[in-house]
Amino acid sequence: MFQSPFAFPNHQQNRANAVSNAVFSRAPVYDLIFQALSPRSLIRTGRTCRVAKDAVYDFSVRAFNINRHLSRFFTNPLAFRSLQACTGTLISGSSAIQFLDRTFYPESDLDIYTHPGHAREVGLWLMEIEGYRFEHNSVQHADFKVELPDDWDGQERRVYSADNFNYCMKGVEAVYTFTKEQPGGEPLKVQLVDSKLNPLEVILNFHSTCVMNVIAFDAAYSLYPMATFEDRRALKLTNPRPHYISALHKYVHRGWRLIAYINAHDELSRSSFFLSRARWVNDQHSWIVPLNMEGVHLRPSMSPSSENISWDPVIHNSWTLARTNDEKEYSEIYSQYQPSHTTVCRYNYTVAVKELLYMLISHFKPQGKLYHSITYLDKSHWTWYSFLLLHVL
Repeated sequence: MFQSPFAFPNHQQNRANAVSNAVFSRAPVYDLIFQALSPRSLIRTGRTCRVAKDAVYDFSVRAFNINRHLSRFFTNPLAFRSLQACTGTLISGSSAIQFLDRTFYPESDLDIYTHPGHAREVGLWLMEIEGYRFEHNSVQHADFKVELPDDWDGQERRVYSADNFNYCMKGVEAVYTFTKEQPGGEPLKVQLVDSKLNPLEVILNFHSTCVMNVIAFDAAYSLYPMATFEDRRALKLTNPRPHYISALHKYVHRGWRLIAYINAHDELSRSSFFLSRARWVNDQHSWIVPLNMEGVHLRPSMSPSSENISWDPVIHNSWTLARTNDEKEYSEIYSQYQPSHTTVCRYNYTVAVKELLYMLISHFKPQGKLYHSITYLDKSHWTWYSFLLLHVL
């Protein structure tokens, strides 16, 4: 029988297997190894053999423990995740990076992003359940219930505008700050960002790609994992707001290399950031970390005629990173999409493909006319068709 010159003799192979089994059978040993690995290296290690696969799984369950991650800010993380499931609230910013990067920034706050119509519910939960205090700014009312009244109505015609003269971030309706004292330490701070279209639009217009990561109730998503966690590169988006300069400085200090432009002929960077390619939150280019759902309560039906939504609506958003001027050799990059907002759906979406947007319009326009023609149909009995996106997309 022919034997490859690169094959190990049997006794050496047996010894290698014994060493592998010894290493990957002891959590204290493989924890030290896996802690130093990047996400890609960790995944590749788990593909080498069965014992390594089991070890990587055991490590990942503990390393990506979202309840432990949230326990710094909430006494009952499962209750907050159940609130996320009912409202589509997302976690982003440095908290999402820390979770996916398995690191800790002691000075960081928690940034959460809500869909239109849910900020009041989430803010009241922070105060009444978790004991946070609303820290109003100079133009906000001291009483959060007065500042944000319960008057949102999804049946009203939705007018979307990307401009906002009160807040510097694109797609932001308002920002609310909540704090809570903790024994022997700095007060905890949670910033609640109320979006104009949806939470992902705000995130797609962050200062750079390294912070384009989100945590939903059921999974965590990194939109540019190779660039962010393997190459430690961050592509700056066009015209960052003045307050973003300090944020850029912060992430350079944390180890990310900023890229100002992408050369039209730089295929490596174009492929790393998937330039001019329509992306989806849960496509093959994202890194998706499923979360343990034990103890998380899903959203009840929004009305008797609506189906339950057992997934997070963030997965139905798409976008493209585009160049501001393809004729120039160097050109800045921005997030390109069209807003989809209809009273037929409870939530709004970003759509990167025009043909899909036209399909959605033709699908939902007659449905909306029908429901708006039915008198005395209030929002508690409105049929929300967000679930149809599964069949349309």
